[in-house]
Amino acid sequence: MHPLTHPGPQTQPRIIARPVSTKRAICALTGGRPVIDQLHETLQALGADSGFAELHGGNYAPLSYCVPDVATAEKALSFSETRGHDRAHLMYGSVTLGWRDNAPYMHSHCFWQAPGGALEGGHVWLETESGADAPFAIVTAVFGAQWRSTTDPETLMPVFTPEANSYEAERSTPMLTAHTPLVDGAPPVGAHDTIIARVLPNVDITDALLRVCRESGFERASVRAGLGSFVGATFIDRASGERVLIDGPATEVIALIGDVRTSDGELTARLSCTLVDRHGEIRAGELVPGENLVAATFELTVQRLDAPTVTVN
Repeated sequence: MHPLTHPGPQTQPRIIARPVSTKRAICALTGGRPVIDQLHETLQALGADSGFAELHGGNYAPLSYCVPDVATAEKALSFSETRGHDRAHLMYGSVTLGWRDNAPYMHSHCFWQAPGGALEGGHVWLETESGADAPFAIVTAVFGAQWRSTTDPETLMPVFTPEANSYEAERSTPMLTAHTPLVDGAPPVGAHDTIIARVLPNVDITDALLRVCRESGFERASVRAGLGSFVGATFIDRASGERVLIDGPATEVIALIGDVRTSDGELTARLSCTLVDRHGEIRAGELVPGENLVAATFELTVQRLDAPTVTVN
């Protein structure tokens, strides 16, 4: 897949990462209220203003969303028109939670079953509410950094970037000492158990993951609730074993999960992905390393695994 040419100057560095600690809560959402409000209320109860969430089951009512679309005269990729359903059954959703223009904000990709039974997915807009049979959420708060959304000068699109956390600083909450991007020098191992990162356009997601782990000293790690966009996608269909190529210019990643481990002294990664293409079709498979470039942005969460590998014969 060919890299995208964006209208603005390239941002440096191409991976912006910060170490954080985490705290998690499981909650049932309430019907008839915006999803964003309820997730941020849970973060606040945990003492944080940023984090990520994984949503399961229940209904959205109403649901407002879009899917990726082709380039415009101003941008290398775009969104479709706003679409929606009065009610849809949620299967799974990933959410990044942070701030934009000094107000709570979220970036969410989900897939669901439409009223007619079809599986659909896309980028969920802020006006979406939970239905009477509301989803439940696993909300993870992060401490030591804040997700802040701004308009990216490179892509001219809204993106989340991890920054030093003024919310915690104002409350005299102890913060982690490493606040520079990992590419400028990794923090000492033991100062954190999780890395949150923005991966910028035209960087392969597997390469980015391995680099983050290598520079933070993670020998084993898990990928959680990753969402963003790829320039199309290349993966292996696990049912058929066939290599599948999805056309671009962008696909929206609903979930990126997988693990990193050390084998013979080398870090290796295995990633599975669920995504929606520009035709609105849900696709899934195991990513081919080196062939899945980020389109606009990717919000990556990597958690260190301390348990040793056990081999069972």
